[in-house]
Amino acid sequence: MDDLRNRFAWLRRRSRDENVVNDIRRPTLAPVGSVVGHLVREGTLVRLRTHVPENRPAFQRWYADEEIARLLRHDQRPLNEIQSKGYFDTLILPSSARGLCYAIHEVATDRLIGTTALTDFDGKSRRSAYFRIVIGEKDCWGHGYGTEATELVMREAFEQHGLDAVKLEVFKHNSRAARAYLRVGFEQTGEHTEWVGRERWELHVLEMELSRERFEEPDVTAEVAAAEQG
Repeated sequence: MDDLRNRFAWLRRRSRDENVVNDIRRPTLAPVGSVVGHLVREGTLVRLRTHVPENRPAFQRWYADEEIARLLRHDQRPLNEIQSKGYFDTLILPSSARGLCYAIHEVATDRLIGTTALTDFDGKSRRSAYFRIVIGEKDCWGHGYGTEATELVMREAFEQHGLDAVKLEVFKHNSRAARAYLRVGFEQTGEHTEWVGRERWELHVLEMELSRERFEEPDVTAEVAAAEQG
Protein backbone atom coordinates (compact mmCIF):
# COMPACT_ATOMS: atom_id res chain seq x y z
CA MET A 1 0.00 0.00 0.00
CA ASP A 2 2.83 2.37 0.86
CA ASP A 3 4.43 1.64 -2.51
CA LEU A 4 1.15 2.46 -4.27
CA ARG A 5 0.77 5.77 -2.40
CA ASN A 6 4.36 6.67 -3.22
CA ARG A 7 3.72 5.87 -6.89
CA PHE A 8 0.66 8.19 -6.99
CA ALA A 9 2.60 10.96 -5.22
CA TRP A 10 5.40 10.65 -7.78
CA LEU A 11 2.90 10.86 -10.65
CA ARG A 12 1.28 13.99 -9.15
CA ARG A 13 4.68 15.67 -8.75
CA ARG A 14 5.60 14.75 -12.32
CA SER A 15 2.34 16.13 -13.68
CA ARG A 16 2.80 19.35 -11.70
CA ASP A 17 6.39 19.79 -12.89
CA GLU A 18 5.38 19.19 -16.53
CA ASN A 19 2.66 21.83 -16.23
CA VAL A 20 5.20 24.34 -14.95
CA VAL A 21 7.52 23.61 -17.86
CA ASN A 22 4.67 23.81 -20.36
CA ASP A 23 3.53 27.12 -18.91
CA ILE A 24 7.04 28.52 -19.38
CA ARG A 25 7.34 27.31 -22.95
CA ARG A 26 3.75 28.06 -24.02
CA PRO A 27 3.19 31.60 -25.37
CA THR A 28 0.67 33.76 -23.54
CA LEU A 29 -2.68 33.41 -25.26
CA ALA A 30 -5.04 36.32 -25.79
CA PRO A 31 -8.26 36.19 -23.74
CA VAL A 32 -11.19 34.50 -25.42
CA GLY A 33 -13.02 36.97 -27.67
CA SER A 34 -10.05 39.34 -27.99
CA VAL A 35 -9.85 39.07 -31.78
CA VAL A 36 -8.08 42.09 -33.26
CA GLY A 37 -7.58 43.36 -36.78
CA HIS A 38 -4.37 43.78 -38.74
CA LEU A 39 -1.92 46.42 -37.55
CA VAL A 40 -1.90 49.60 -39.67
CA ARG A 41 0.25 52.05 -37.68
CA GLU A 42 1.59 52.23 -34.15
CA GLY A 43 2.55 55.10 -31.88
CA THR A 44 3.60 55.37 -28.26
CA LEU A 45 0.11 55.33 -26.72
CA VAL A 46 -2.13 53.89 -29.41
CA ARG A 47 -2.04 51.73 -32.50
CA LEU A 48 -4.37 51.67 -35.47
CA ARG A 49 -5.82 48.34 -36.59
CA THR A 50 -8.43 47.27 -39.10
CA HIS A 51 -11.90 46.73 -37.67
CA VAL A 52 -13.24 43.23 -37.09
CA PRO A 53 -16.85 42.14 -36.44
CA GLU A 54 -15.96 41.49 -32.80
CA ASN A 55 -15.63 45.29 -32.36
CA ARG A 56 -19.35 45.81 -32.95
CA PRO A 57 -20.54 45.61 -29.29
CA ALA A 58 -18.05 48.27 -28.15
CA PHE A 59 -19.00 50.49 -31.10
CA GLN A 60 -22.69 50.14 -30.25
CA ARG A 61 -22.05 50.95 -26.59
CA TRP A 62 -20.16 54.13 -27.48
CA TYR A 63 -22.79 55.43 -29.88
CA ALA A 64 -25.59 54.68 -27.41
CA ASP A 65 -23.96 57.03 -24.89
CA GLU A 66 -25.70 60.42 -24.61
CA GLU A 67 -22.54 62.29 -23.61
CA ILE A 68 -20.66 60.97 -26.63
CA ALA A 69 -23.63 61.81 -28.87
CA ARG A 70 -23.58 65.44 -27.68
CA LEU A 71 -19.89 65.69 -28.53
CA LEU A 72 -20.03 64.01 -31.92
CA ARG A 73 -23.40 63.70 -33.57
CA HIS A 74 -24.95 66.61 -35.44
CA ASP A 75 -28.45 65.60 -34.35
CA GLN A 76 -27.13 65.35 -30.76
CA ARG A 77 -28.92 62.02 -30.26
CA PRO A 78 -27.46 58.57 -29.49
CA LEU A 79 -28.00 55.69 -31.88
CA ASN A 80 -30.27 52.81 -30.94
CA GLU A 81 -29.11 49.20 -31.29
CA ILE A 82 -30.48 48.73 -34.81
CA GLN A 83 -29.03 52.03 -36.06
CA SER A 84 -25.56 51.39 -34.64
CA LYS A 85 -25.48 47.81 -35.96
CA GLY A 86 -26.39 49.03 -39.43
CA TYR A 87 -23.81 51.81 -39.22
CA PHE A 88 -21.06 49.42 -38.17
CA ASP A 89 -21.89 46.62 -40.61
CA THR A 90 -22.57 48.70 -43.73
CA LEU A 91 -20.14 51.59 -43.27
CA ILE A 92 -17.42 50.90 -40.69
CA LEU A 93 -16.43 47.36 -41.70
CA PRO A 94 -16.38 47.97 -45.49
CA SER A 95 -14.54 51.27 -45.06
CA SER A 96 -11.97 49.59 -42.81
CA ALA A 97 -11.46 46.85 -45.40
CA ARG A 98 -10.62 49.61 -47.92
CA GLY A 99 -8.05 51.11 -45.54
CA LEU A 100 -10.07 54.22 -44.66
CA CYS A 101 -11.41 53.42 -41.19
CA TYR A 102 -9.35 52.28 -38.22
CA ALA A 103 -9.89 50.74 -34.82
CA ILE A 104 -7.92 52.55 -32.11
CA HIS A 105 -6.21 50.24 -29.62
CA GLU A 106 -4.25 51.11 -26.51
CA VAL A 107 -0.62 50.04 -26.96
CA ALA A 108 -0.14 48.90 -23.35
CA THR A 109 -3.06 46.44 -23.37
CA ASP A 110 -4.21 46.26 -27.03
CA ARG A 111 -7.65 47.15 -25.69
CA LEU A 112 -10.07 48.63 -28.22
CA ILE A 113 -10.73 52.24 -27.13
CA GLY A 114 -12.10 54.06 -30.18
CA THR A 115 -12.56 54.40 -33.90
CA THR A 116 -11.45 56.90 -36.53
CA ALA A 117 -11.85 57.36 -40.26
CA LEU A 118 -11.21 59.36 -43.40
CA THR A 119 -14.44 60.09 -45.31
CA ASP A 120 -15.92 62.26 -48.08
CA PHE A 121 -12.94 62.23 -50.42
CA ASP A 122 -13.00 65.09 -52.91
CA GLY A 123 -10.96 66.83 -55.60
CA LYS A 124 -8.55 65.88 -58.35
CA SER A 125 -5.81 68.50 -58.48
CA ARG A 126 -6.10 69.06 -54.72
CA ARG A 127 -7.32 65.92 -53.01
CA SER A 128 -8.94 66.19 -49.59
CA ALA A 129 -11.02 64.18 -47.15
CA TYR A 130 -12.80 64.67 -43.83
CA PHE A 131 -11.47 63.27 -40.57
CA ARG A 132 -13.64 61.70 -37.88
CA ILE A 133 -12.70 60.19 -34.51
CA VAL A 134 -14.24 58.98 -31.28
CA ILE A 135 -12.44 57.78 -28.19
CA GLY A 136 -15.23 55.67 -26.79
CA GLU A 137 -13.63 54.53 -23.53
CA LYS A 138 -13.99 57.50 -21.20
CA ASP A 139 -11.12 56.52 -18.91
CA CYS A 140 -8.88 57.30 -21.91
CA TRP A 141 -10.14 60.87 -22.28
CA GLY A 142 -7.65 63.62 -21.58
CA HIS A 143 -4.53 61.43 -21.72
CA GLY A 144 -3.28 62.13 -25.24
CA TYR A 145 -4.78 59.07 -26.93
CA GLY A 146 -6.95 61.10 -29.28
CA THR A 147 -4.11 63.44 -30.20
CA GLU A 148 -1.76 60.60 -31.11
CA ALA A 149 -4.48 58.71 -32.99
CA THR A 150 -5.13 61.87 -35.02
CA GLU A 151 -1.43 62.17 -35.85
CA LEU A 152 -1.30 58.54 -37.00
CA VAL A 153 -4.33 58.96 -39.26
CA MET A 154 -2.81 62.13 -40.73
CA ARG A 155 0.26 60.10 -41.67
CA GLU A 156 -2.01 57.59 -43.37
CA ALA A 157 -3.84 60.41 -45.14
CA PHE A 158 -0.73 62.11 -46.53
CA GLU A 159 1.69 59.20 -46.94
CA GLN A 160 -0.59 56.30 -47.87
CA HIS A 161 -3.51 58.04 -49.58
CA GLY A 162 -1.64 60.99 -51.09
CA LEU A 163 -4.04 63.65 -49.83
CA ASP A 164 -3.20 67.33 -50.00
CA ALA A 165 -5.45 68.39 -47.13
CA VAL A 166 -7.64 66.95 -44.39
CA LYS A 167 -10.70 68.79 -43.09
CA LEU A 168 -12.89 68.32 -40.06
CA GLU A 169 -15.78 69.83 -38.16
CA VAL A 170 -15.84 69.99 -34.37
CA PHE A 171 -18.51 71.38 -32.08
CA LYS A 172 -17.47 74.51 -30.24
CA HIS A 173 -18.49 72.97 -26.91
CA ASN A 174 -16.10 70.06 -27.51
CA SER A 175 -13.10 72.13 -26.49
CA ARG A 176 -10.94 69.12 -25.58
CA ALA A 177 -11.13 67.76 -29.12
CA ALA A 178 -10.54 71.21 -30.63
CA ARG A 179 -7.34 71.60 -28.59
CA ALA A 180 -6.14 68.17 -29.72
CA TYR A 181 -6.62 69.10 -33.37
CA LEU A 182 -4.69 72.34 -32.87
CA ARG A 183 -1.82 70.40 -31.30
CA VAL A 184 -1.58 68.24 -34.41
CA GLY A 185 -1.46 71.36 -36.60
CA PHE A 186 -5.05 71.93 -37.75
CA GLU A 187 -6.06 75.53 -38.27
CA GLN A 188 -9.55 76.99 -37.99
CA THR A 189 -10.84 78.05 -41.39
CA GLY A 190 -14.39 79.07 -40.50
CA GLU A 191 -17.46 78.31 -38.42
CA HIS A 192 -21.19 77.99 -38.85
CA THR A 193 -24.36 77.48 -36.83
CA GLU A 194 -26.86 74.66 -37.20
CA TRP A 195 -30.30 74.20 -35.63
CA VAL A 196 -30.76 70.52 -34.90
CA GLY A 197 -33.37 68.11 -33.61
CA ARG A 198 -37.04 68.60 -32.96
CA GLU A 199 -36.10 71.12 -30.29
CA ARG A 200 -34.05 73.12 -32.84
CA TRP A 201 -30.98 73.30 -30.60
CA GLU A 202 -28.43 75.89 -31.65
CA LEU A 203 -25.20 74.11 -32.51
CA HIS A 204 -21.98 76.03 -33.15
CA VAL A 205 -19.56 74.19 -35.43
CA LEU A 206 -15.88 75.03 -36.01
CA GLU A 207 -14.37 74.21 -39.41
CA MET A 208 -10.70 73.20 -39.44
CA GLU A 209 -8.14 72.08 -41.99
CA LEU A 210 -4.62 70.63 -42.07
CA SER A 211 -2.54 70.80 -45.25
CA ARG A 212 0.16 68.33 -46.15
CA GLU A 213 2.73 71.14 -46.18
CA ARG A 214 1.86 72.29 -42.68
CA PHE A 215 1.83 68.75 -41.27
CA GLU A 216 5.27 68.09 -42.73
CA GLU A 217 6.80 71.25 -41.24
CA PRO A 218 9.40 70.02 -38.73
CA ASP A 219 8.61 72.70 -36.16
CA VAL A 220 4.81 72.72 -36.37
CA THR A 221 4.41 70.90 -33.03
CA ALA A 222 6.68 73.34 -31.23
CA GLU A 223 4.89 76.25 -32.88
CA VAL A 224 1.47 75.03 -31.76
CA ALA A 225 2.71 74.36 -28.22
CA ALA A 226 4.14 77.86 -27.97
CA ALA A 227 0.89 79.35 -29.21
CA GLU A 228 -1.09 77.42 -26.58
CA GLN A 229 1.19 78.63 -23.79
CA GLY A 230 0.97 82.20 -25.08
